[in-house]
Amino acid sequence: MIRGTGWQTASLALAIPGLLVAGYLTYSHYDTGALVCTIGDCKTVQNSPYAEIAGIPISILGMGMYLAVIGLGFLRRTRPAWASTATMAAFALVLSGAVYAAYLTYLEIAVIEAICQWCVTSAVLTLGILVAEGVLLWRFLGAGESEIA
Repeated sequence: MIRGTGWQTASLALAIPGLLVAGYLTYSHYDTGALVCTIGDCKTVQNSPYAEIAGIPISILGMGMYLAVIGLGFLRRTRPAWASTATMAAFALVLSGAVYAAYLTYLEIAVIEAICQWCVTSAVLTLGILVAEGVLLWRFLGAGESEIA
């Protein structure tokens, strides 16, 4: 039996808008007229050399992370035998995503000298997912069983 469904729901509830934000940033990367930014200077951030890796928008990496979190969340709910593996994988993935988001936020502030409200929103959502997945992992490790307590 998998318990801790409130934290699982929180993780999924944050990953879905994260996917939408990352999708919007990806769309607006290719259609620069589509980017609406009421706070900060999103276009400066999105046109910076840090917005891509090898020609691939960073937002596509974000979409991949959010999709993986959603997939792992459903795996955890539907396949209790995989709950521990899914929880560890989700935590590791989101931890790396949060570290990278912190680095990108640093670049926005210190190097680019512009803030993108959508990028910050994604970073905050990632941090929220990290907290939820961290609690789930901590409960799992504390339970010493194959269930999320």
